[in-house]
Amino acid sequence: MKDELIAAIVTEINLRVEYLGDKTIETIYFGGGTPSAILPDDIDKIINAIRQHYIISPNIEITLEANPDDINPEVLLAWKNSGVNRLSIGIQAFQEELLKAWNRSHTSIQARQAIQLAQEAGFENITADLIYGGYGLSDEEWIENINTLIASRIPHISSYALTVEKGTALTHQIEVGKVHAPADEQGNRQYSMLQSILHKNGYGQYE
Repeated sequence: MKDELIAAIVTEINLRVEYLGDKTIETIYFGGGTPSAILPDDIDKIINAIRQHYIISPNIEITLEANPDDINPEVLLAWKNSGVNRLSIGIQAFQEELLKAWNRSHTSIQARQAIQLAQEAGFENITADLIYGGYGLSDEEWIENINTLIASRIPHISSYALTVEKGTALTHQIEVGKVHAPADEQGNRQYSMLQSILHKNGYGQYE
């Protein structure tokens, strides 16, 4: 099934070659789902197909969303060789108990190592995601998470409120009373904390 999907994407790229005309592509974004879960060779096939059929900016930004547990020196090198020059890493939290409670597939150690490994591989343009307003996330832990990313010296930090989607494991846990639904007051408070801390550390909010 995966091979058929990659082949279909490449075919779509070929079929729509006239779509952009003489316009130059400035950015390519591999977004979620979880594109880091597929083989680096498949990312390479898609990028090569685009390069063959479209006008590409010499300064193109190619972003790939990645889970920390998918990141290792070998795949980082392969992504870099394919032209990926920006990573968006789904850290979400640095506390082991929260990652387990939120049903994340990576560990606290992997969360901490992911950015370091990416930087050691030569990636400078890195975004990391954090979740605020999640059940079990104290204000102290939230501050710790923000400061951990600031200390890593990455240029971009994205943050999202924990949302309850129908049909998810979280929704079921709330319905059976295993966990409490996220509180608006907590989310609003932690969002304000995020704005204040990032502003004091020189980050500019652009979304």
